[in-house]
Amino acid sequence: MRNFAMLLSLLLIAAVTSACGDYANTVTSDVMVPQANGPNPQNLPNANSVPKPTPPGGYTVSPTPVVVSEVMVDPAGTNAGNQFVELFNSSNNPVDIGGWMLTDGFSNHTFGYGFQLAANARVVIHLGATGTDSGSEQFVPSFGELQLTGSMVLLQSGTTLVDFVEWGAASQNYEGTADQLQEWTAGDFVTVMAEGLSYHYDGSANNSTAWTAKNPTPGQ
Repeated sequence: MRNFAMLLSLLLIAAVTSACGDYANTVTSDVMVPQANGPNPQNLPNANSVPKPTPPGGYTVSPTPVVVSEVMVDPAGTNAGNQFVELFNSSNNPVDIGGWMLTDGFSNHTFGYGFQLAANARVVIHLGATGTDSGSEQFVPSFGELQLTGSMVLLQSGTTLVDFVEWGAASQNYEGTADQLQEWTAGDFVTVMAEGLSYHYDGSANNSTAWTAKNPTPGQ
């Protein structure tokens, strides 16, 4: 009798297990994979055809807010010996330009470690002149005299070109690199200015159209 009861129990368990398996198989076959509500990734729009906002004017064309804003080139004129380059920080925050280099390809000036250019401020680098360095003025007596034909480049960390201008003629130092980075157009240059004037940058483009000849205004 005991063996019969045990056999009956085993048969009952087998029957219940079989029923549960059939139910589980039925439920599995009825489950639907959730579908995403978004667009099919294969049908996404071409990124090159999506309209892009037009950037506002004024220094937005530079990869950094610090740009070369004025260059005084007058080797034999009324400002001989008073040549300078001005940098402008167009942002509302100070920028650490320590280790950045300003060069014409022949001479250079590297800003000291931790040098901060204040928000919306300018620093004037006096070339070939002596004086007391400050946050708004730097003196580089070893910098050679700029000529009527030449270029000026700003290198971040001393290696990465972030701004460029050339005057008098094309194919000056660093023009090729500036062209590759779309910081200038190969073959373009600023026309030589009249004696006593300096080159001023308005921040509207990376070419000669953004530069005009005006009276020197270092630091202003």
